[in-house]
Amino acid sequence: MNENRLTFLLDDYIFHIEKVINYSSNTVSSYSRDLKSFITFCEKTKINKISSVDNKVVRDFISYLYRNGIGAKSIKRSLSSLRGFLNFLLKKKIIKKNFADGVRSPKVDKNLPEVLQHSDISLLADSNPSKDDYYKNKDLLFRDTAVFELFYSSGLRLSELSGIKFSNINFNEAILRITGKGGKTRIVPIGAKAIKSIKIWRDIRNKYVKVDEDFLFIGLNGNKMSPRNIQLRMNILAKASGLEQKLYPHKLRHTVATHLLESSGNIRAVQEFLGHANISTTQIYTHLDNQYLMNVYDKVHPRSKKTIKED
Repeated sequence: MNENRLTFLLDDYIFHIEKVINYSSNTVSSYSRDLKSFITFCEKTKINKISSVDNKVVRDFISYLYRNGIGAKSIKRSLSSLRGFLNFLLKKKIIKKNFADGVRSPKVDKNLPEVLQHSDISLLADSNPSKDDYYKNKDLLFRDTAVFELFYSSGLRLSELSGIKFSNINFNEAILRITGKGGKTRIVPIGAKAIKSIKIWRDIRNKYVKVDEDFLFIGLNGNKMSPRNIQLRMNILAKASGLEQKLYPHKLRHTVATHLLESSGNIRAVQEFLGHANISTTQIYTHLDNQYLMNVYDKVHPRSKKTIKED
């Protein structure tokens, strides 16, 4: 029966997370990619029905990924995707247990996220004659600066920023309505400098906008900027500003989260601001803050191990 075939069940699951749960397109693509990898593995081992999948098949799949040089972080994500898929089938009573439960993935080293210093933020935001070499068209500079200011002001995900419409912004109250992961809506503040940059871009945007186009950030062709294009533009802004590192949107999100936590110490507020479902996700920034504190301590404290010269 088709209802028992893995490919049929996968299509049903992808439709569910995309249309019913309203996961973002990036999340849907990630789940789809991971689960297609599992189905490809099953087909190689002559398994094409869910009734043939058991705990051993899942363990063999994890071993297969590991032997083929897939990193621990990617394997962990694949296992998480598979658990979600099997939970879906369990709720529909197509299977009687989740065969991924109890299967462990390789340990992932926790790398702390990279963040920018306050001096880096100033470089990106300030006017600089050297930027002229990269921006022959000043309209692009004003737009890219507005993108940067909004990223840093409101701690947005790339997918969230690319989908912003003018109707999402309340200029009088300086707030922005965002639809984040899982279709959840939150309200975030917009800083004064970001509001100023957006208003400048708004006037320039009128030269390029197409009729009825409500997206905030558009290209010179009048079409909405894609997430990939926004990523590329942030790197151009970084180079033009003399920043000697790559600038990707999530680094700006990490940066504003870290700066807010440094200033306020209020992890719950930062969790709400970022739209994290679980506070454990936000807690990575407390580790980052602690690391920064230890680095300062090691450099300046007279009783630090690193400042005491050994005889």
